[in-house]
Amino acid sequence: MKPIGYWLKHLDGLIEADFERTLSDSGLVRRHWQALHSLAEDPRSTAGLAAALRPFWGEGAVTLDEVLGDLERRGWITRVGAEGPYALTPLGVEGHAAVAERIGVARRRITDGVTDEEYLATVGVLRRMAENLECAAGVVPAAG
Repeated sequence: MKPIGYWLKHLDGLIEADFERTLSDSGLVRRHWQALHSLAEDPRSTAGLAAALRPFWGEGAVTLDEVLGDLERRGWITRVGAEGPYALTPLGVEGHAAVAERIGVARRRITDGVTDEEYLATVGVLRRMAENLECAAGVVPAAG
């Protein structure tokens, strides 16, 4: 049996590739979706977005500035005031809804055959493992 580290990295790579296929004809990548979805929850500053998305953005990923620039050029986000937080525009709300539908299909594909209880148990175990390592390293466990 392969260890958990193998399966975590393997699954992450498969999710990344599946999201890329899911979004390829829209000119978006997973990082666009993550920023767009964060802004759909509430307006955020650049620093707030960076903090919220940091765990998902590895080396070599498109930068947050590139993502925000792309979404601004589409007319999907704007700044609230000259230097205020970013927020979705009405067009961005529509864009988010359309992309969310596609992402929902991808997520259902990922969890096909997995019960809600299995999913929640898996997430709970992974959270506890992360907390164990954070505590061992003297790091305050991440919220959530």
